Amino acid sequence: MMTLDTVMKCAFSYQGSVQVDENSRSYTKAVEDLNNLTFHRIRSVFFWNNTIYKMSSDGRLFHHACQLAHEHTDRVIKMRKAQLQNEEELEKVKKKRRLDFLDILLLAKMEDGKSLSDEDLRAEVDTFMFEGHDTTASGLSWIFYALATHPEHQQRCREEVQSVLGDGTSVTW
Repeated sequence: MMTLDTVMKCAFSYQGSVQVDENSRSYTKAVEDLNNLTFHRIRSVFFWNNTIYKMSSDGRLFHHACQLAHEHTDRVIKMRKAQLQNEEELEKVKKKRRLDFLDILLLAKMEDGKSLSDEDLRAEVDTFMFEGHDTTASGLSWIFYALATHPEHQQRCREEVQSVLGDGTSVTW
């Protein structure tokens, strides 16, 4: 949940806390289900056939989980589009030194001058949000495990963090 919260704030200008938002919990549950169903499909030779898989309970669950994930992404895009309808917010975004991922996508124009379609936007945001939070969470879990099993490296990391922080207690830009 923390990695999803971080991705949502940094890449999608989300101002809430997904850690306490029930809609976001349904999204993370859908992502977990998609992962489990994908691994189950890979391990079951009968599910390699698309027709059989689509007719199975796993196939129906997979479809439902995809819908939940897409609904979450659509809400995030719709919310940010609505915010950018406000002229003050749009000007503030255009003056930023670095735009976040969703703002870049929403302000981008194709070679023909048209904006990205809703389907194209959702595909990009789905990939970034899904891969960003799930992969980051897995990576952090692995790092914490590796540090816990190698106290000497854990100590070196602690010393490096303390040298950066100095007398401070929190990391700032």
